Amino acid sequence: MIEHPDPTLHQLSKDVLEADGWPPFTGMFDLLNEWPAELPTRRGVYVFLAGGEARITYPLGESSIVYIGKGGSERGVRGRVSQHRGHIKRGPHRKYVGHPAHEWIMARGGFCLYSLAPDVFGAAGMERKLREAFRCLHRTRPVGNGIDA
Repeated sequence: MIEHPDPTLHQLSKDVLEADGWPPFTGMFDLLNEWPAELPTRRGVYVFLAGGEARITYPLGESSIVYIGKGGSERGVRGRVSQHRGHIKRGPHRKYVGHPAHEWIMARGGFCLYSLAPDVFGAAGMERKLREAFRCLHRTRPVGNGIDA
């Protein structure tokens, strides 16, 4: 069950994840203040959401979704989210100066939710499907994934 009120998040979960046999987004936690011990090392996809009541105005509508990513390595979702979280908590770094998702979360706080791949394949393909579905809804990718409108 999704614990966040963002309609775009619910629509992506239903129309993209569940339509392809994936579980809905779940496991919401605060990226700056929590680190859940049960965050899985399996492959999957995740979203970062702007903190609080923040909504981002996109060309078509609003959403709190800042970034859509994948955890496709052997450390899966846990490994990839851990890398992002480390950069966010340490602040700007030469290699990631200006990374939009990190900047948004540093400035406003944020949350993470994830969905685990039903098999060992498909995290990259699902990430692309989610970004494309988001683009169709808002005429651009999430701010953390770069702008293409």
